Parts: sequence; C-alpha cells; structure tokens
Amino acid sequence: MLFRRIAFAFLFSLASCDALSAQIKTVAERLGYPADAKLLIIHADDLAIAHSEDAASFEALDKGYVTSASIIVPGPWLTEVADYAKAHPDADLGIHLALTSEWKTFRWGSVESKDKVSTLLDPSGALLPLTENVATGANPQEVEMEYRAQIKQAIAAGIHPAG
Repeated sequence: MLFRRIAFAFLFSLASCDALSAQIKTVAERLGYPADAKLLIIHADDLAIAHSEDAASFEALDKGYVTSASIIVPGPWLTEVADYAKAHPDADLGIHLALTSEWKTFRWGSVESKDKVSTLLDPSGALLPLTENVATGANPQEVEMEYRAQIKQAIAAGIHPAG
C-alpha cells in the first residue's frame, strides 16, 4: 500500500511537471517569436536624471533604436519625462524604483519626506550611495513608503507605467 502511494505521488508529480512546463513560455515565445529565437532588447535606463540623457533616449525611442525605457522618479527632469509620456501614451515606459544615489558629484534625495525615510538618507540628505548601505541600514517600512511615494509621484505627474 505504501509503495502504491509513493508511486502515485511520483507519477502525479511527473504529470504536474509536464503540465507546468507546457504552460511556461520563454521570453521569446511571449513576444511572439519561436522558443529558441535569440533576441536583443535595448532598454534606456534612468530617464529624468539629465536633460541630455532624456533627449537622446526620446530620440532613440521615437526612431525605434530602443523599445523601452525606465524613469527614475527622484530625478530632477521628471517633468520633462512626464511631458514625453503624455505625448507618447504608447511608449513602453516603466519606473526604475530607486533607493540609492551612487554618483559622487550628482546626488538626489527621496521623494517621501526626509523625516519619514531617514534610514534611506546620508547626512547630506541624499539617498544612500551603495546598495550595501541600504541592505544593512534601511528600515523596511521606510523602503515601502519611499517606493509608494515614487509610484504615486509618477502617476501624479501623468506617467502611467507600462503593464
């Protein structure tokens, strides 16, 4: 009797694995290509950090050189990106949630009030410079507050992240 149960459980798990693997599609298949197709996806990152980057990324999006881009909401050029997003509602734009500000001479702070996310900030008020700093010192509730504030600000600016 025990052998039957084990054999049934084994066969059931094999059948489940086959059914599950039949449901899982490769990225290529989900994009409409054959399962073994090799794809190159070029993505523009960190829109809203600088006007020059925005201009180059917008041109690349418009000409089809890149197919998607992500917006770093604490960036100082968010309004420029929001204007582009409104004028190009079909653009594949997502949000690059940020908890760090790694550049030495150009730093940005939180979107949420500084007093509510103090464990995410360095003494100058900028987001922490390294992921390791966040991993070891950030309060998880403050991380959630900052992420929610970034998403809320993007939506309020008229940016509707691609789903």
